[in-house]
Amino acid sequence: MNATSLFLVRFHGISAAIGLLALFATGSALRAQSISMPYVTVGNPGNAGDPATASASGTFGSVSYTYDIGEYDVTYSQYCTFLNDVDPTGSNNLALFAPGGFLTLGIADAEDGISLNLGAANGEKYSVISGFASMPVVDVDYWSTLRFVNWMNNGEGNASTETGAYTLIGGNTDRYGTPSNASSLLANPQHNAGATVWLPNENEWYKAAYYDGANGTYSTYATQSNTAPGNIIGSGSNEANYYTGNGYSVTLSTSYSSGTNYLTAVGSFSGSASYYGTYDQSGDVYNWEATTVGSQYPVIRGGGWGDPGTLYVSSSFWSSTDPTDGNVGIGFRVASVPEPNSIMLMLAGVAGLALMRGKPFKL
Repeated sequence: MNATSLFLVRFHGISAAIGLLALFATGSALRAQSISMPYVTVGNPGNAGDPATASASGTFGSVSYTYDIGEYDVTYSQYCTFLNDVDPTGSNNLALFAPGGFLTLGIADAEDGISLNLGAANGEKYSVISGFASMPVVDVDYWSTLRFVNWMNNGEGNASTETGAYTLIGGNTDRYGTPSNASSLLANPQHNAGATVWLPNENEWYKAAYYDGANGTYSTYATQSNTAPGNIIGSGSNEANYYTGNGYSVTLSTSYSSGTNYLTAVGSFSGSASYYGTYDQSGDVYNWEATTVGSQYPVIRGGGWGDPGTLYVSSSFWSSTDPTDGNVGIGFRVASVPEPNSIMLMLAGVAGLALMRGKPFKL
């Protein structure tokens, strides 16, 4: 990880319209919702990549399809539900729980928001520490994020973490939960066909953060702005959780304290959404992405609460790190198939207009 950082027909008549709406209603069951996960829809398929961040491998942000992405980072509350469902005895065999990261041998950081009580009843071993429920979960490595989205595909009560969006073989081979087919997963991080929830790749993440579909342009920051954001928590526009000349966003002090939690609850910068309506894609925590460098190191983007300056929270900065590098500056969000209900509403409106005019309608 970067040393300076702490951290994407035609229908005739009402019967056809009703039939299609019923099809999408049935399709709503395809996205297994184990937890409440708010999404936004990223449309404008087939958009061009961002020329401002072109590289030898091309541009970032071009996506040929419509998809949903998490409005917020995955929170401690959501991740704790996952832990209790897939690891009800608290055995932690897959290393899904690692306060402080393994490099600190389980010594909790101020940003760690889940505790483990082996004396509690099965299915209740993990609990969220007071005040952390809506904060982004950190200290989760790449393998844990893949297992989380597998669980979301399978649905609560189905404890399988090794199949779904990604196929992890061999359980874990070390204290990090690394699967035996890690090399192939890193060489080809694309999710399985038919997945309904997955870890967004770099283009999906980038487009959701910076693309303005109305104008076909990109912003530099995920706050609809080309001007560097401030870091004041609240409803002001163009603000983010990172270190500026004023200091850390949480304290507005230039002094760092190991006993202070520098995370902010998801959506705390309520006036600083991206064009599609996501929050905190600039600042708070980096996000893991299903894109790798050299078939070894997953990409992380977005910048973190401890990063000194605007570069790290901008579209031009990315880094990569070892897949076992769970730390207090890295979290994640998920992507998904588009929500059928939103498509149903759109079709209902189009069908209604068509019926009033006595004309067929096109999708």
